[in-house]
Amino acid sequence: MDEDTASAWPEQEEEAESSPDDVIPGDEPQLDAPHDDETQEENDSEATSTKDDKPSTEWSFPVRAAPILALQGERVTEFPLSQHVSGHQSTSLVVDEKLMRMVESRYDSDGVRRLNVRMALVKEHISGYSHTHLDIFQRLMPIWAGSIGFGVFVWLMMSTNLPMIGGGAFILSGLAGILLAKLDLHRISFSDHGGRHDFYLSGWRQNPFLIYNSTALLGPAFVGFLRDGKMDTQHIDVIVESMKQPAQPAPAVVEQKKVQPALAAQPPQGIVQPPLHPALIPAPPQLQSAPVAGPPATLPQGIIPPPPVAAPVPTPLPPPPTPPGPTVVPLNSLPPPPMPLPTSPVGPPVRDPLWD
Repeated sequence: MDEDTASAWPEQEEEAESSPDDVIPGDEPQLDAPHDDETQEENDSEATSTKDDKPSTEWSFPVRAAPILALQGERVTEFPLSQHVSGHQSTSLVVDEKLMRMVESRYDSDGVRRLNVRMALVKEHISGYSHTHLDIFQRLMPIWAGSIGFGVFVWLMMSTNLPMIGGGAFILSGLAGILLAKLDLHRISFSDHGGRHDFYLSGWRQNPFLIYNSTALLGPAFVGFLRDGKMDTQHIDVIVESMKQPAQPAPAVVEQKKVQPALAAQPPQGIVQPPLHPALIPAPPQLQSAPVAGPPATLPQGIIPPPPVAAPVPTPLPPPPTPPGPTVVPLNSLPPPPMPLPTSPVGPPVRDPLWD
């Protein structure tokens, strides 16, 4: 009996378990479907992030290297160094995640923009930087001019059959010095594990404002690059933006006309007026205020008005001092007249008995 009951228990337990078919379809838990607004926001954020990651290809004159590299999908940091006066050519230092490049960008006559990579270095291997302005040729301009003048003088002497040669060598050396001075060369050097790499930047027909500012700002920017690996272009961007703005006209200077005081009436030339003595100058008349018509002023009882005070009489000015007359010397104070000289007696000389 017990064995039958024990064997029946598993069958009852299996019947008690619910089968998948017994589940009511209406009781299934339903997952919250995403709303259309949230899906739209996610799509917009993804599109915005994709647009931000894509480098800009918009460009204008002067031509730059960053928009040209953006056509290849490269996002770089550009530091402009120089540009041609026409804006169709420029030289820049370009830095990306792995490389540092010196590139020349130009806009050719066929309407195509092209790049010329002058130098490429691995960003992690760069260990030094230096800049040198080769302005010694500009400082020696008087020597080049003197060399040309001396060469011309020698040639003139040769025309007179004098034994002087070498004028052409002086002229050529002077012209070469002037040409090197006009090139305005800048030497930019980078150091890495392979040694020093020199890059020469010329100022011939370049915008002088940009090349002077870029070479001055490249040193501090490259120090930050060696420190943290990032090239700061904030200051050079300000210089480039200032070059795009038109020159402001000079403020107009408003000239104020000075009012000259009226000149006092002067007597005609040739008539000299004697100076007036202060005693002869009449005193200015004293103005007396006229009484104002109106009702008589009443004083309170018991108060007697004071008697009128007479106006002080101006004291007359003292007479001018008379100039002293000539001093008279009395006769008694004169010295006595000089005594007359003794005269010799008239007649024969007196005979001295001692000489007889």
